[in-house]
Amino acid sequence: MKKVFFYGDSNTYGYDPAGFFGGRYPRQYRWTAILKDRLAGKWEVAADGMPGRAIPPKGRAMEYLLGSMRSEMPVDLFAVMLGTNDILGTSRPDATRTAKDMEDLAVFIKNAGIPQILLIAPPKISFTPQSFEMSYVYGDSSSAPLYCEEGRKLTESYRELAARLGLRFADASSWELDFAFDGVHLSEKGHILFADEMEKVMRAIAERG
Repeated sequence: MKKVFFYGDSNTYGYDPAGFFGGRYPRQYRWTAILKDRLAGKWEVAADGMPGRAIPPKGRAMEYLLGSMRSEMPVDLFAVMLGTNDILGTSRPDATRTAKDMEDLAVFIKNAGIPQILLIAPPKISFTPQSFEMSYVYGDSSSAPLYCEEGRKLTESYRELAARLGLRFADASSWELDFAFDGVHLSEKGHILFADEMEKVMRAIAERG
């Protein structure tokens, strides 16, 4: 049985924005846990999600990631979904720079000997009036068009990057998902819908080998 390691931010962690002090949805409403149950016997699923995580920079941060994966080895597929915090956490979001950071990470993981990489473009952000009250969104409502445009560019940059480096690619920004009140984090229903789509992706990868 093959093993996948999902590496991501709060939407991989299962963050509940209505919770206190880093609240988390119950296991049955986290897409990684749902996927683990559905793919039992096909894929072993491991996940490392952390609220606020951006793409790790070269050097010590990437080495730390590799170190944290050692207990999960051997890993057949490294699946990464990052970039949302890189865009929303600054007043000057830059999809081109973010995609370059992701390229550095992908090359590092490939050089570490992981057989396959799945690059997942993050879900499309659906801003609400409450989005800009959250600490994880840097700008105010006037920044919404800029964030949306850079998010769109990031998806296309990831698609091009995956094709150029020979990575698997999934576009979660195109999936019909459901979000919590902040428009950034998946709702419980959103996690179930995300699991539905990711299950299709993982089964397709298993069939293609």
